Amino acid sequence: MKKIDIIFFIAIFIVSWFIFGRMTQFSNIFIRWSFGAIPLLLFILYPIFVVIKKKEKFSEIGLTSRNWLKAIIWGGGIGLVIIILNKYLIFNPSLSYFNSLSLGIIYWGFLSFSQEIFFRGFLQNNLETKYGHCLGLILASLFFSLWHITIRFSPYWMSLISLLKVFLVGVLWGLSFQKTRNLIAPCLAHFLVGVFLSSYF
Repeated sequence: MKKIDIIFFIAIFIVSWFIFGRMTQFSNIFIRWSFGAIPLLLFILYPIFVVIKKKEKFSEIGLTSRNWLKAIIWGGGIGLVIIILNKYLIFNPSLSYFNSLSLGIIYWGFLSFSQEIFFRGFLQNNLETKYGHCLGLILASLFFSLWHITIRFSPYWMSLISLLKVFLVGVLWGLSFQKTRNLIAPCLAHFLVGVFLSSYF
């Protein structure tokens, strides 16, 4: 992991803190989502920019069709385990609330891809290269959980217990990426957890 990557993470943390702290000022859902999508777009654009600049293959950050079936099995399996544990043992509150299932699918599809391409495909991959698989996985999951502090419009993310849960979930999603080197795995797990643990009315 290079200094520029650390600077980017700090910058995106500050941008996210600023943006998510002001999202409740917008009553229009489209404007609120568009404003809140800015940090997530940066999560997508930065790894792609780095890959293009270095003239590397997109498979380096998990954008590949290789191991797609294995990735679906890992992603679906881990997602299902987290959903079952959450619904029947942990009893957490709903992650989000939507007027319809279609809105939830759009929201979690974009959110899952944007976070996973950065935290798993880019950050975890670089950290593993420098520090090894175990420490790289732990560090990427730690950064992933720390970023959730910026989601200030929801008090749920401000507690230590919630951040610990996010860290553990990040470890599982990171493990699915380690085993497949395909972003389908963590994206699918993230997406399923988000959709099935949200409420619709």
